[in-house]
Amino acid sequence: MRSFFTVLRFEFNTMVKKRSFLVSTLIIVLGSFLLMSLPGLFQSSESSDSQVNVEADKLMLISDKQKVLNDKQLLKEQFPDYKIKFESEDQAIRNAIELGKADAGFIIHNAQSFTYCVKNSSLTDMTSTHFSDVLKKNYEQTELKRLNYNVEQIEAIYHAEIMSDTEILGIDGAGNYFYTYILVFLLYMMIIVYGNQIAVGVASEKSNRAIEILTTSCSPNALIFGKVIAGALAGVLQTAIIVGSVLVAYQMNAGALNHMLDPYLQIPSGVLATFALFGVLGYLLFSFILGAVGAMCSKVEEVNGATLPIQMIIIVVFILSVIVLQDPSGTLAKVMMYLPLSSWMCMFVNVAVSSVSTLEIAISLTLLAISTVLMGFVGAKLYRRGTLSYGNTLKFSQMLKALKHND
Repeated sequence: MRSFFTVLRFEFNTMVKKRSFLVSTLIIVLGSFLLMSLPGLFQSSESSDSQVNVEADKLMLISDKQKVLNDKQLLKEQFPDYKIKFESEDQAIRNAIELGKADAGFIIHNAQSFTYCVKNSSLTDMTSTHFSDVLKKNYEQTELKRLNYNVEQIEAIYHAEIMSDTEILGIDGAGNYFYTYILVFLLYMMIIVYGNQIAVGVASEKSNRAIEILTTSCSPNALIFGKVIAGALAGVLQTAIIVGSVLVAYQMNAGALNHMLDPYLQIPSGVLATFALFGVLGYLLFSFILGAVGAMCSKVEEVNGATLPIQMIIIVVFILSVIVLQDPSGTLAKVMMYLPLSSWMCMFVNVAVSSVSTLEIAISLTLLAISTVLMGFVGAKLYRRGTLSYGNTLKFSQMLKALKHND
């Protein structure tokens, strides 16, 4: 046990003191603060621009020979930034637009037809659309009055709101969808990134022969468990710092963001507990597997190819968990939440967006915990065998033979 803690402490200190670890953490933390601060900066810029626009109103010219526009208030409501002026000659409007004396011009032909005059068109120009809304509203009011209908009553009928309340008796799957997807993706990235680092670290020790000295001074169990758990702790620490910085940055800029993320940060304690338990065990499970595969490689360059099948399994589980997120009550979800290679992610998804009994959680957690511990001892044995094999990377069949061989 003493050797295990020695390995754990040494590996953890080595990982967190690496320049890549420190620099990447610092860049992501600063990036999160900058990203969260951008809406506030843009909001300040837009507010200053709007003040300029209020002081210098744009000019809109309108030709209405048929006297179609009965309610001028509609124009003022739709175009508050424009100074509206009526012209009697159509060509005068075109000339003013062409010379830059006016910003927009409209020539009304009848109650349902007009021409929009503008010097330079733009994809973001919605002036014509807004004027079309004004003309449509004006036409509706005119026709209703002509037919002796009460305009206010008819508008009240068409704009009547239906009030409704939703009473959730179980799990709010729709409300939990956003943060569940984020946590699933976070867990997926942790295993992909940090698990591969463990495999690379083990392979590098083997390539420089350091592994031979380590196995003579410590037991393979202490080495593999110490390395994997140290890698897990370093990964959790960096992820916690990054997530914490994002949350702090959001709280500092929540007003500028209109508190848009507040509903998604109310994560139930049960969901967080399930995420922590299953996430840590799944993280350790694949870290043991990747560490053992790294021990089977003689060179660091061989790690990516050797760990590719494991990474494909992780990717497939991630994709299946997204499918489970869409249909948490389906047969696939019921099966995936018990298999150790997928329960670390799929059980959390089921708990977040559907109803899962305590017994089901306990059974799945027990199977995952047993599988993780067994994989740790299997990884230790492969780690021990890996110190004696150099040359090409061991194939899967050779790994099985190594497991059957008694020490």
